[in-house]
Amino acid sequence: MRKIALGFLLLLILAVPCTMLFSEEIEMPVVQPPMVVTTLGQSPGALMFRLVCVRNQIACVQEDLLTAEQLAEMAAGENAPKTLVITTGTSLKGMGAAGIDMNFEVKRVEALISKAKELGMTIIGAHIEGMARRVDSTDEKSINTVMPKSDLILVIEDSDSDGFFTNFSNETGIPLVKVKESLEIGPALKKLFQE
Repeated sequence: MRKIALGFLLLLILAVPCTMLFSEEIEMPVVQPPMVVTTLGQSPGALMFRLVCVRNQIACVQEDLLTAEQLAEMAAGENAPKTLVITTGTSLKGMGAAGIDMNFEVKRVEALISKAKELGMTIIGAHIEGMARRVDSTDEKSINTVMPKSDLILVIEDSDSDGFFTNFSNETGIPLVKVKESLEIGPALKKLFQE
């Protein structure tokens, strides 16, 4: 009997990926490549996301200063993106290097979200750099600008260590996908593509 129980437990561990959490009760939006990723706050999150996509052979273009006009041009061209990913969390150094400030970023991304919705694209709000990108008012502003207007929230466990994104998903009904670490984003996306 004990061997049967251990065998069953082993089967569960192998058959059920326990590092990905999908909101089961909330209907998932349609998520399809190609994807375009940008950042609100000029942190390295967009680069991380694109590199994960490259590693997993998912079509993705990175444009850190993507505008609504550029998105419209991309949507009218070949290989038009179907999903817009916006990473949140800010880097004052990154914004300084780009010669922009938080007000510019918020206006740019608000216009981008409006255009993406007009084009019928799925919007993923992502926070994939952990609690280090949830320390000040600019990080909070980037999250509050993007997440309420997203069709799906994508986070790593460390970003949600206090349950903030889980609670936000439960309160708003916006589906949440949580992975243990950034390397697991690719497999999570591929699972979404199949739904």
